[in-house]
Amino acid sequence: MRKNGYTFFTIVNSANLKTGIWNPYSYKDNELDNSLSDFVTIEKIANKGNINLSDFAPIEYKNIPTGELLTFSLQDNSVQEGKYYIIGEQVLLFGTMRAYLGNVLVTPKAKWLEKESPIFYPINSEFVEIIPHDKLPYFWWSYLKSAVFLQQMPTGSGGTRPRVTIDNLKQIPVSVPTLEERIKINNCLIQLAEQSWRNYIICRDIIKTNHQKNNLFNSSFDNNFENHYV
Repeated sequence: MRKNGYTFFTIVNSANLKTGIWNPYSYKDNELDNSLSDFVTIEKIANKGNINLSDFAPIEYKNIPTGELLTFSLQDNSVQEGKYYIIGEQVLLFGTMRAYLGNVLVTPKAKWLEKESPIFYPINSEFVEIIPHDKLPYFWWSYLKSAVFLQQMPTGSGGTRPRVTIDNLKQIPVSVPTLEERIKINNCLIQLAEQSWRNYIICRDIIKTNHQKNNLFNSSFDNNFENHYV
C-alpha cells in the first residue's frame, strides 16, 4: 500500500486474511465476540417514590468523587416533598452523560451506614442500572471505571450535552477475567467498601457533632453577650 510517497509492507499468514473492504478501524473489532450485554443487563431506573422514603438527599453526579474511591457523598435529606427515582442497596449505577463518563457507584448496604434494611436512595442525575449476571457489582464497578472500558465508549448523541444510550452500552466490547478471578476481585472490593463506608459514617458523625457544639457555643456566647450589655 502506498500513500503520500511512503511505502510499507506487511507479512501475514494467509489463513488470517479476511476478504472485504479495507477498514482502518478494524483494530477496534471485538475478536472475542463478547459485548457488555453478554455479562450484564442494562435498564433505566423505573421506580419512583416520595423523597420522604429516604434519609438522604438525591444522589447527583457532583456527589461522586474523582479517583478510585468506593464511597460517594451522602447528604442528609432536606427536601420535604417531591417524587424521585428510587433505588435500593447494592445497586450499580452508570452515568450516561458524556461529560460524566466514569461516574459509577454502588449503593452501600444499610448496616454499613448503621441503619436498618431496607433503605432507599433517591436519584437526581442521569444514570442507568447495571445488573451483573454474575452478581458481582464491585467487580463491574471497577471495570466500568477502567480506561480499558471507557476508551471503547462511543461518542454519544444529544447536541451540546451528548449522552450514551443503553443500546450503545450493550454493544461495547469487553474482555474480562474468568469468573473465579472476578469473584476474588469483588470479594476484596466489597470488604474495602464496607470499611470505607463505616469510616465515612464515623467521620461524618464527628463533623456533625462538632458543628452542633460550635452552634451551641456560639448561641450561648451571643446570649451571654446580649445579657451583659443590655
